[in-house]
Amino acid sequence: MNRLVLGIIPLMLIVPLILWASGENQQYYKVIGQLRLAVPTDAGDQSYLGIRQKSGQFGLVDVDAEIIIVEIFSMYCPHCQRHAPEANKLYQEIMADRSLAKKVKVLGIGVGNSPFEVKFFRKKYSVPFPLFDDANSAVLNSLTGIQTPTYFGLKNDGRTLTPFFMQQGPYDDAKVFLQTVLRKAGAR
Repeated sequence: MNRLVLGIIPLMLIVPLILWASGENQQYYKVIGQLRLAVPTDAGDQSYLGIRQKSGQFGLVDVDAEIIIVEIFSMYCPHCQRHAPEANKLYQEIMADRSLAKKVKVLGIGVGNSPFEVKFFRKKYSVPFPLFDDANSAVLNSLTGIQTPTYFGLKNDGRTLTPFFMQQGPYDDAKVFLQTVLRKAGAR
């Protein structure tokens, strides 16, 4: 076989896998972009997210931030439990920088978790950012095949969300993770 054919065969095998994976990510991005969450009852969470309405539901596009980092977690996930302190550090890294604190917001969605389970997780792991339940399993049923935790990065212009990042599994260092998110968002 000549070199050209040997070079093309691996590409013929890899390109469909890349296209398949990116198509799957697009479906995940669509689900995340269309989420409707219950307005937090906690005034601090409402203020942090910049949600003006006091009840009902809101979309992620309603969050007052240029960049939104969404953590998909489960109270029962041992990886999420071990990773909670590092996720808290991500929030602290953002809040320590005044300009970032205005532009970047973090929130979590407990897939398949009830309000009680999410509240328990938030209290046990001292999670400082807003967490939302998925009691009706709408997110869980729509995001089949992902592992927890999974992180999504979304750019928000106030009208539309543009996904730019997805990572399945925990990250090792909050500062490095934040820099990666910011770089991929084209910020800083």
